Amino acid sequence: MSVAIEGVQVPVSAVIPAAGSGTRMGGGTAKQFLPLRGEPVLVRTVKLFSACPLVDEIVIAAADLETTRELVGHLPKVARVVPGGATRQESVWAALQAVHSRPRIVAVHDAARPLLTPAVLEGVLRAAAVHPALVVAVPVQDTIKQVAPDGTVVATPDRGSLWAVQTPQVFWADVLVQAFRQAMADGFTGTDDASLVERIGVPVRVFRGEPTNLKLTTPADFRVAEALLEGGA
Repeated sequence: MSVAIEGVQVPVSAVIPAAGSGTRMGGGTAKQFLPLRGEPVLVRTVKLFSACPLVDEIVIAAADLETTRELVGHLPKVARVVPGGATRQESVWAALQAVHSRPRIVAVHDAARPLLTPAVLEGVLRAAAVHPALVVAVPVQDTIKQVAPDGTVVATPDRGSLWAVQTPQVFWADVLVQAFRQAMADGFTGTDDASLVERIGVPVRVFRGEPTNLKLTTPADFRVAEALLEGGA
């Protein structure tokens, strides 16, 4: 399908960086290949985008090309699996080079977030018809402290204005490409894709997500995800 921007149907590409090693998981298997209730995390994640009627193609940046292609290369809408980079930012850029060249919307999503709901995915993609840069996020519930290197609390920000950012992060493709090119020219590495877009002056809007959209980073995260799936999340 696609998303309409000013009456014009614009194709949607999903970019999934899946080149991480998952060192915090321990063991020798990358976290995106680990099973979650009997199915590899990456497979669950890609299936979410395959099933979304608004997504036209999926491009995956991976370190282990053979395993990735074996697991998800046959799934609907998977157009290409390309070599990832040494960092997440490099992997996203590699995948961006492989999306179709027509003007489009790009949704960047972590391979290790398999609990994204279809409602949030479709909602943020539809919102991209109006906003050129969006991040899925949830309000911060805990009190946040700013801490100095010696461990001393420096400040307590008002959590009413703080949001924990997740993925997908959705952009008009020309905006995202411009942001990446500027970051490369400046030698800048961001903690997420939106931070690159912020640097070129494009407003980034928040789209409210769900706390269950966990990024699976540690064994404890997997246990929580297993429990959520068992409970029907």
